[in-house]
Amino acid sequence: MRKILLIGLAIVLFTACEQKDSRYTQQSPEIDLVKKHIDNYNKKNYNMNGSALADSSKSFFNAKENPILRKDIIAYHEANDANYSKRGFLEKDQEFEMVVTDDGETWVNAWLDWQATLATNGKAIDMPVHMTFKIIDGKIVQEHGYWDPTEILMELQNIEAEKAMSVDEKLLKKGIDDIVKAWNANDQAAMKAAMTDNFIRTENGNVIVNSSSEYATNLMDVFFTGFPDFQVALDDYQIMGNKVLINWTVTGTNTGEFQGVTTNKPITTHGASIWTFEKDGKASREDAYYDNLTLFQQLGYSMPAPPKS
Repeated sequence: MRKILLIGLAIVLFTACEQKDSRYTQQSPEIDLVKKHIDNYNKKNYNMNGSALADSSKSFFNAKENPILRKDIIAYHEANDANYSKRGFLEKDQEFEMVVTDDGETWVNAWLDWQATLATNGKAIDMPVHMTFKIIDGKIVQEHGYWDPTEILMELQNIEAEKAMSVDEKLLKKGIDDIVKAWNANDQAAMKAAMTDNFIRTENGNVIVNSSSEYATNLMDVFFTGFPDFQVALDDYQIMGNKVLINWTVTGTNTGEFQGVTTNKPITTHGASIWTFEKDGKASREDAYYDNLTLFQQLGYSMPAPPKS
């Protein structure tokens, strides 16, 4: 009798475990359905036929209310697609899970990496996305997507602002873009072409460059020797007459000699510059401001202690 009770208890426990495990899985037809839905998006296959979405499906993207209905989803995606030369979810780093709730609802969660290239300026966007899908009878009846659209919105706003620029403003913006591009490619010939011969650069109020040639030797050679992966990012800009105020971020790794030392440490430094341009679109002056101490501290340098009084 005791053996029968133990066997019965084991069966009950095993059955309970089976039921509990079946409520969570990373392999199921429902997950395959979601993967098909993502593949359709990547291929821009929005047609009703063969869609993973139910005819009555509702899509909530960064929203709790006012869902996009199935009949409107094609127009929604096509309107967004017009902003990109290419876009889609990457195959790598995808994670899926299916869960069955206490109420018996079946949901598939997905963690994805979405990349796109803006059609207007070629800017690359990389964005993590979380999506969750409610599935009934082999169809998606709800999809919820969550992501941070800030970078895309800012870029689209900048594009619209540039469209409204005057001819002179566009010339100055092109001048800044050419300078950033020359920096990132370590293209000294292109940098010199973007400047007047008597170009002046000040750094925190001190003149350190008196010609376009010195800009290459006193700056570009020094930084690319010390930081072969040196890069400049234009954070934002403001045009004021013939001047452009820019905020920038530079990054690099000190794998070469800099200030007589190699530390193999990375740096990230923020600063601002006021660029002055001539009527022909060439830059004649840069007044740069940034914190040298932050740079040196990242490299491991320290300030000497002040003398005792």
